[in-house]
Amino acid sequence: MNELIDTVNTLPSPLMAPMAHGLGPVADDWEAAEVWLRAIASRGRRNSPETVATYRYHIAKLRWFCENVHGVPPSRWTVQDVEAFYGFLADLPDSALCAQDEVTGAYAGVDDEGYSPFRKQPSASSRSDIQRCIHAMFRVWREMGYIAINPMGLHGAGTTRKINANRAVVPDLYDLVLDTMEASEKATFAARQAYTRDRFIFIALRELGLRASELIKATMGAFHCLTDPKDGKTYWVMVVREETAKGRRERTIPVTKTVMAALGAYREAFGMDALPAPLETGALILSPRTDRGAIVIGGKPIRDVESRRFFQAWLPVTTRHGLYYIVKGRLTRTADALKQAGDVTGCAHLRQASPHWPRHTFAKSALLTGQDVRQVAALLGHRDLATTMVYTEQDALDLIRATNMATPGLLAEQVTVSPA
Repeated sequence: MNELIDTVNTLPSPLMAPMAHGLGPVADDWEAAEVWLRAIASRGRRNSPETVATYRYHIAKLRWFCENVHGVPPSRWTVQDVEAFYGFLADLPDSALCAQDEVTGAYAGVDDEGYSPFRKQPSASSRSDIQRCIHAMFRVWREMGYIAINPMGLHGAGTTRKINANRAVVPDLYDLVLDTMEASEKATFAARQAYTRDRFIFIALRELGLRASELIKATMGAFHCLTDPKDGKTYWVMVVREETAKGRRERTIPVTKTVMAALGAYREAFGMDALPAPLETGALILSPRTDRGAIVIGGKPIRDVESRRFFQAWLPVTTRHGLYYIVKGRLTRTADALKQAGDVTGCAHLRQASPHWPRHTFAKSALLTGQDVRQVAALLGHRDLATTMVYTEQDALDLIRATNMATPGLLAEQVTVSPA
């Protein structure tokens, strides 16, 4: 009997056994986060690779905070840890910013000393995006039994990012950016290439309404011809592929003559034919720099830069940060010129602008010129018409019209004084 009791006492108690969870074998919280990200990526049309990449970038910010500042892994967080993270994001110390080359302005890579996923102080909307991402991860961890509580439960998922329709580049300033680029010194072959490329980038962003990620993930073959059976004419279009579009909403955008002319000049500067050939797979946005290991003869890479240029061994620009650096550089140069000219307002406007502002410029311009809101929504890739309607201020216009019908003459109007 005593032997039986001893045997029973040595059996593991369910309460003493390690807590089982549904994430499978994970070594730490960051492997647990990867399991969650892979699950998101597998949801087909609901999430694009760009969405998953953005979530992974937010997780990288969380990890940097935990490993370099806070010292507590997320699975052991309490409400106080969440508040510490929020405080860190709201007032990012200089030590948390990614190291940057003083000459070229390039940021340190992931494996370089001084790297951090933070390149600037996160805005309110960026902090909200990070908060929603981490809250979603905690919620899944709790549902799968990886953690017992969601430490962000009291804070919620954060507010939803709202479109600020006023974040658009004024048309006159947009033209000034192009004029400043044209007037800039282009003493070297690479500088002339950069000019044609950057001019194409600005025109494409403004006239096609693209997201930055959609432009840099595109290939040259995204531009192709489409014949309209009604008029028998063939037009150029750009296809934003499902795998690069937000929400996996593939769309085809009619291309303006201005965009095609800019694309042709850009391609010729890089040694290509002006018009893209069908099914070209090369990156759409290229760097004037060449890939030293791209062309190999006799088992050895070509060392001569001119030869690599001849073989069009250009390095691609494939990250949003790379595009951001290009666009902000051009905007800053124009802002500096405005400052010297005494235009403080225009200078401040351009310093605030980002690669996403031209998309707002496109949306507002299209709607103000009378294009149907459904067509504009299709061009922008909006799933919900309400998102597109933000650019029209339709709610306010409906209230104005209703008030005028009920009480004519009540509302204050802008009075235009005619010249004598």
